[in-house]
Amino acid sequence: MSLSIRELYRFQEFELNPARRTLLRNGCLVQISPKAFDVLVYLVSNHGRVVLKDELMKAVWPDSFVEDSNLTQHVSWLRKALADQSDFIVTIPGRGYQFTGEVLPDKVSDSLPDECTDCVVVHRLRERAHVVIEESTKVSDRVARITDASLGKIPPEFNTDWRMNAGSQRAKTAVILVLLLAGIISVGYFGFKKAKGTAIRPTVAVAVLPFRNLTGDPAKEYLSDGITEEMINSLTRAEGEQLRVIARTTAISFKDTRKSIPEIARELDVQYILEGGVQSEGPRLHVTTQLIRANDQSQLWGDSFDGDSGQILDFETRLTRSVAQSLSLRLTAQSTAEHTPGSTAHDAYLRGLYSLSLRSRAGFKDALRHFSTAVAEDPQYARAYAELAVTYNLMGQYNWMETEQANSQAKAAARQALAVDSSIAEAHSALGFNEWFYGWNTPAASDELAEAIRLEPTNVDAHHWFGEVLMTSRRFDDAERQMRIALALDPKSLILRTNIGWLHYSQHQFPLAIQEMQAVVRENPDFVTAHYKLWWAYSVSGDAASAWTELRIVAHLIFTSDEEKALTQINETQGYDAVLRALASSSGGYYSQAIVDDARCMAFLKDKTATLQFLERGLNEREGWMVVVESDPAFDFLRSDPEYKTLVRKLHTPSK
Repeated sequence: MSLSIRELYRFQEFELNPARRTLLRNGCLVQISPKAFDVLVYLVSNHGRVVLKDELMKAVWPDSFVEDSNLTQHVSWLRKALADQSDFIVTIPGRGYQFTGEVLPDKVSDSLPDECTDCVVVHRLRERAHVVIEESTKVSDRVARITDASLGKIPPEFNTDWRMNAGSQRAKTAVILVLLLAGIISVGYFGFKKAKGTAIRPTVAVAVLPFRNLTGDPAKEYLSDGITEEMINSLTRAEGEQLRVIARTTAISFKDTRKSIPEIARELDVQYILEGGVQSEGPRLHVTTQLIRANDQSQLWGDSFDGDSGQILDFETRLTRSVAQSLSLRLTAQSTAEHTPGSTAHDAYLRGLYSLSLRSRAGFKDALRHFSTAVAEDPQYARAYAELAVTYNLMGQYNWMETEQANSQAKAAARQALAVDSSIAEAHSALGFNEWFYGWNTPAASDELAEAIRLEPTNVDAHHWFGEVLMTSRRFDDAERQMRIALALDPKSLILRTNIGWLHYSQHQFPLAIQEMQAVVRENPDFVTAHYKLWWAYSVSGDAASAWTELRIVAHLIFTSDEEKALTQINETQGYDAVLRALASSSGGYYSQAIVDDARCMAFLKDKTATLQFLERGLNEREGWMVVVESDPAFDFLRSDPEYKTLVRKLHTPSK
């Protein structure tokens, strides 16, 4: 079957234009990512038939290895972009997808050869050449761009003076395009043939549902949640190429759910579910667990544990081996051999995990206390040191601890964890975050986070934080790739989804950033970080009314009632600009905002002098948030200023 490519596809109120790479709804542009666009083009161009997952992934990612979860995530984004009309794209369980919308007749252009049926990359490059023809006045730039991307330098025989008359320009363009297209089709065809013959090992996907607290004591919730997280982490450390384990944030969202096993499995795109319960009597624990095949709800394996908290790690190791054996997986050596802490240390560690997950000021303080107890009880407890480092890192980032204290304590804890056990991915992640946020040392941060990913390819924090490092280095495509990997592992993570919106904000894609973060606050209206970054996006894009709406929500969520009333009164009597000035002049007054927040307020007002003063102060005090300045669009108006350039040079001077 040949792939017939149309200039336009119309279905209901949508218009898909592959050549211009646009999707319109009732004449308005719909923002979707480039790969999601390619998926849509392929599905629509093959409407009416089932497109197998393998076929679709090879077409859209011809030279890359991608997991099913990546494709699933892109399809999910498409469904949202298509106004949640999920009947357009139907999932065929165990096979693939089918576009079932009625595609209206429209003008048809030439078709690709039969051999290139699945090779979307050929079509895309031909579309770019079509753009060159349409924009003949910019032909040299266009041809250079396409040639550099596809075939290397323009051959010497064509490297002549472009200052010629229009007729010879068109002739020249035609000759180059003929050769270019021939090369593109050849490279695309043989590249596709090579990719088509490459076997991709399927990924097994497992979700660990929150273990039920059967103790009857709400104070023991930390036990069931902590054991859930340890089960997830234990399985995550299995062979990363074979096993995809849904991360804790997403797993915990199903606590007390009424959804059935098949419903949860479909939502998370997993084949297996691990569930269990925890009972306790004094120091003794009774844990039951079972592995369920989602499609028929049959039990593949079940086991139970009776003993004290300190012995449960042996049970978790046994569980990991049993699950791997049931699913015919191979475990890495490090997943089967690790230090076993004493029961008191382990109980404190579980309490720390529970407190850290709350992401509140009180929760962080409790986490510090519990992790400190764990390492005091057992100085060889590397994971407790690693989580202690994470806690200090985040307390400084949230401005709930002095920068210098958070930095030094986090670094010391991470290094101690690695001194005890250098194979702990969480410790490398924590040190990488520390080098980025506090040290402003991108190379060192990248090395640590890359090592964490090497040790544990499905470590969500490592991919997420590496994405932030890349984003603030303005390597936006690489940053999005890391964040999407993290999101595929933790699809219900609100902070990940918010930070993908932050990434689009940093790329100056303000409508897309706003769309991403609005989706988060629709799901959780109290998620303050999304409102906070929506405030940035609206302010930079010049929508003062919407910016004030988001800022007022932030004030309602984290300011005192008096502070909220004061800001509201300023807005009503003096306007939004006065609100920004009031915020910037109130450091330590309204809330524990960062110095960079003060600078950002002044930047929204385009007050160069005040903005630079705050940035200089942030530099001198080595505030962590200074790491975002170069990538934040709020500061674009400063880029050519000599004083700003001097500040940036100082920012890149490594700390001692």
